[in-house]
Amino acid sequence: MWQMIDSLDAIVQHLQPAFTVRSLVRAQQLLLGWVMCLGKHTLARVAHSAQPQTPPDSAQRHGLDSYYNFFERSAWTVSGLAYHVAVLVLTQLKFFGRITLLVDDTLAHKRGKSVWGMGWWRDAVASTKKRVATASGHNWVVLAVAYCPPGSNTPIFALPLLARLHLPGTGQPSCAALAKGMLTEVLGWFPGHCFTLVGDGAYACKELLGDLDHQRVVFVGRLRGDACLYDPRVPQAKKGKKGRKAKKGPKLPKPKEAAVKADRKRTSVGEWLWQRIDVAVYGESRSLCVVRYEAVWPRVLGLRPLQVVVVRDPERRMRDCYLFTTDLRATANWVVTQFAWRWAIEVLFRSSKQVMDIEAPKHWSQESVEKVAPWVWSMQSVIMVWYLTAGHTSAEALELREVMGDWDSEWSLRHMLVVLRRAILNATINPNSADQAQLTEMVKTLKNWANLAA
Repeated sequence: MWQMIDSLDAIVQHLQPAFTVRSLVRAQQLLLGWVMCLGKHTLARVAHSAQPQTPPDSAQRHGLDSYYNFFERSAWTVSGLAYHVAVLVLTQLKFFGRITLLVDDTLAHKRGKSVWGMGWWRDAVASTKKRVATASGHNWVVLAVAYCPPGSNTPIFALPLLARLHLPGTGQPSCAALAKGMLTEVLGWFPGHCFTLVGDGAYACKELLGDLDHQRVVFVGRLRGDACLYDPRVPQAKKGKKGRKAKKGPKLPKPKEAAVKADRKRTSVGEWLWQRIDVAVYGESRSLCVVRYEAVWPRVLGLRPLQVVVVRDPERRMRDCYLFTTDLRATANWVVTQFAWRWAIEVLFRSSKQVMDIEAPKHWSQESVEKVAPWVWSMQSVIMVWYLTAGHTSAEALELREVMGDWDSEWSLRHMLVVLRRAILNATINPNSADQAQLTEMVKTLKNWANLAA
């Protein structure tokens, strides 16, 4: 019943090759139902919101099998949809140079004995420095592309591309192994592009970086404070000395020790010196101190040299941070800025849970579990692409921009969803193109829609 606006339809049509003719129609209905659903986003409520002209009849069996079958029995695949979403993102938005990818994992809370793939995982939100909290649910590893609109002061956006479920139990692929598989998939999709992969300390491991294509991928991540590092310069062996030749230089200070060594430095020349840099991180300009040096990390990268960047906040608003990158020519400003972009994926997770309500659907079979969450993340990317290309200049966006408060942001996913919902309502309910009977039917539809949200 809801009218698909032209600007959104032009975006959705890019995903047409991922579906059959019938499943594309159902995907469009589910997208509209998800946007227009005002209550908890269970599949039943979303399906009823997709057809608000028909009030739910609990006295008879529901006629929503086609919506459930879209995830359980439909022929579309998660990888096929992700590929077309990636093509949509890279063609509709403007990217220059290396494309930044963000990787992290998140817990989607679920309960139930029969839910496939569920396990007990660390709950990052409930955990503290002294106490680790666990919760039941699905642990998803997500690969997203970071986008910064050129020439603007807007925040960094993270648009999800791929998601893989980390299964519990021994013998299952780790989060880093799943991230490596998704990265390999993206590299195969776009053979002519180069990427920067940004991850937290959990992804600075041999599983992900051991045989990474360093010609096309630069990694920026967090380094352990007690990592064993060595000098990449191999000393010249003495003549006549027996035994194997050295492959690495002497041991270097660990990142935590490098910061202490810089504190003890009394001169302003030589190595192990704090240097001031001015960077824009987390929405504000900051003046930080850094120590840079080259090293090898045999446990993770073998004998490949890397650049270590020890970061300190002179104002002590944050603890010392130990970063590294596989790009030896990168500046310290670039390394710190790129790692700060990683926060965008945390914002993505919060928006998908609080706005898209990704934890609400109740499903238990393997087919549904593997498709529902990736589909929601794909639609989240579709909504963001729509707003960044056409939605922010629409009449509804201009109308809401005039009444925004100090704490509102026109670049939040919640605001994007409100603008899209208003645009769909304005396209569906048009008094100039309907007679009295049609207007009466629209009023009934709105009443049913309001009752569904109660």
